[in-house]
Amino acid sequence: MYIRANRLRTHPPTLHGDVVDDDAVLDGPGRGTGRRAGPRAGADHDSKRAPRRRSRPESQSAPGSAPGSASESAGLAEDAVSAFLHAPLAVAVCHPDGTVLRVNPAMTALLGYPPQDLLGRDLFRLLPDDLVAAAKAAYAALRRGDVDTVVHETRFATATGPRRDVRVTTSAVRDTAPGREHLIMHLEDITDREDLRRRLQYEASHDSLTGLWNRARFLEELDRALPRGERHDQPVSVLYLDLDNFKAVNDRHGHAAGDRLLQSFGDHLRDCVRPEDTAARLGGDEFAVLCENTTAAQAAVVVERLTGGTWASAFTDLALGVAIGIATTPAAGTDTHGAADGDHGSAETLLHRADGDMYAVKARRGG
Repeated sequence: MYIRANRLRTHPPTLHGDVVDDDAVLDGPGRGTGRRAGPRAGADHDSKRAPRRRSRPESQSAPGSAPGSASESAGLAEDAVSAFLHAPLAVAVCHPDGTVLRVNPAMTALLGYPPQDLLGRDLFRLLPDDLVAAAKAAYAALRRGDVDTVVHETRFATATGPRRDVRVTTSAVRDTAPGREHLIMHLEDITDREDLRRRLQYEASHDSLTGLWNRARFLEELDRALPRGERHDQPVSVLYLDLDNFKAVNDRHGHAAGDRLLQSFGDHLRDCVRPEDTAARLGGDEFAVLCENTTAAQAAVVVERLTGGTWASAFTDLALGVAIGIATTPAAGTDTHGAADGDHGSAETLLHRADGDMYAVKARRGG
C-alpha cells in the first residue's frame, strides 16, 4: 500500500489560475522537470502522474496563509496604517471626550499646526467663540450614544492665520475592547465652496457700486422690522434720499465721475447713520435708511446730519445736495402722515410714503 507523506512546504504553491501544482511543492528543487520522487522501498508505484487538484479560493488571504491568520491580520493592520497616513482627507483619532490621540499628515497640512500642538487637546479651542456652542451641541448626541455619526460644518483657526471652512464627519467606534472606544474624525476643507457661496450671497443682497444693501434686501429688513415694531409698540422710520443735480454730474463730467460721487455719498451715508440702522442704495441716485424704534422727530436729527458733509466737494461747479423724506409708523395715535393707530402697512407702502415726502421737500425747495 502506497502512503503519501505530507511534507513541510518551504515555498508557496505555484498558482495557475485557480490550480495549485502540488507536484511542484513535493519535488522541491526538481519541480518543473516532470520527474517525481521515487517510490518508497517495498511500495507499489503507479507510473502515471497524479492529477492536479483544485485549490480553495484564496481571494480573502495572501498565498500560503489561511483566512483570519496572523499574517493576514498583520497585512490588514499595515493597510490601515497606510490608509491613515496617506488619506487625502484630514483624519484624527480622538478619545470619546474629544481629546486628540493621533493625527495624519493631511490634518497638520490643513490646520498648519505640528502634531505636538494638536495631541492631548480637543479641537474646540480652534473654533471661533460664536461657533463653539454649536459644535458641542452637534456632538452631544454622539457622546450620549444616540447616534454613531455626526456631520456638521464649522470654521477652524489655522497656524498661518486665515480660518478654513471645514465639513467635519465624526464616527464613534464602540464595538471594540473595553477602554478602547474612540472617535474617528474626518475634516474636509470646504473653504472654496463657502467663499463662492458667500460671494454670491453678498452680490444678491448688496449694491455693487457702494457696498450698501440693495433694494430687495432693504425691503426684506423692513418687512421684518414692521411687525417687530408693532409687537413692541415702537415706531419705525424710513428715510428716502435723492441727490440733487446728479444728472448734471453725468452730463458734464461723465458717468465715471457720477459713479465716484455715488460712492462718496454711500460712504457719507454710512458715517451718518447709527450702527443699528440699515442703509441701502435703491437704484440710480436714490437711497434709503431704516431706523427702528425711532420717531419722526428723532429721524429728523439723522436727516440734519445727512444734509451736511463734504461728500460733493469734488464738484464745486455744481449745486449738489440731497433731498430727504420721512415716513414713520405710529407707536400710538396717528402719525403726521395720517396712518391709523396700529396700521403700520407694508414695507412698500411705508417706502412709498417716504418717497412722496421726499418729493414734497423738493417741491418746497423749488427743485
